[in-house]
Amino acid sequence: MYLKITSVVKLDFEIISNETINSTNLYAYDLGKLGKRNKIVVSEIQTHGKGRLDRSWFSNKGGLYFSVLMDIKDVGKIEKINFLGSISVVETLKEFSDKNFEIKWPNDVLFENKKICGILTELNVCNGYLVLGIGININNEIDSEIKKIGTSLKEIENLKFNVDLILKKFIEVFVKNLKLDDELILGKYKKYSKTMFKDVNLTILEKTVTGKVVDISYNGIHIDTGNYVEVFNVGDCIHLR
Repeated sequence: MYLKITSVVKLDFEIISNETINSTNLYAYDLGKLGKRNKIVVSEIQTHGKGRLDRSWFSNKGGLYFSVLMDIKDVGKIEKINFLGSISVVETLKEFSDKNFEIKWPNDVLFENKKICGILTELNVCNGYLVLGIGININNEIDSEIKKIGTSLKEIENLKFNVDLILKKFIEVFVKNLKLDDELILGKYKKYSKTMFKDVNLTILEKTVTGKVVDISYNGIHIDTGNYVEVFNVGDCIHLR
């Protein structure tokens, strides 16, 4: 089916729906190699869903799992895409819930310190495209082993939601945010950030940096280690209580 967004910008997405797929990111990435653009690959189930740092993303039925395939030039600054993805998820969830959703750097969306959404962006600079992969726990049951760190919209609101409607709203919000000035996007991100001004451990490969987050920019996360401020654009961020 086709979902056309015409009220904000001239950008149309073709939605490619699947019942089961290995990974929406892999499927979309392969489409990009064939020169395809402006596709959204969505699946009810992923058999090999993945998140950042090659972690598995459990993708059982009831969740919203999709990947946005776009031309890099339609985004502009490449570093914006993670910001665009996470703030668009937060603002979409706020359309269906009055709860407080926050972003843990770089792009995990949390509710009360539990993860409700993961985002994985993959770039193909040579061919000029990117894939923004998003997994949101909507109606899916959260495994007992994951309940301590994960949640779903259904668990939060004790209601069942229309997953297709949430995807439609995300596209609407995402396209609107895509038109915003870079600084406005950054301002929104900081507003929703749970990581700003937190004490954190940031692990990069075998190195761990401990300090207070004093800023977040398109260059990365700014951490005051006590001696000086360092900026990191990658890493596994853990909030210290």
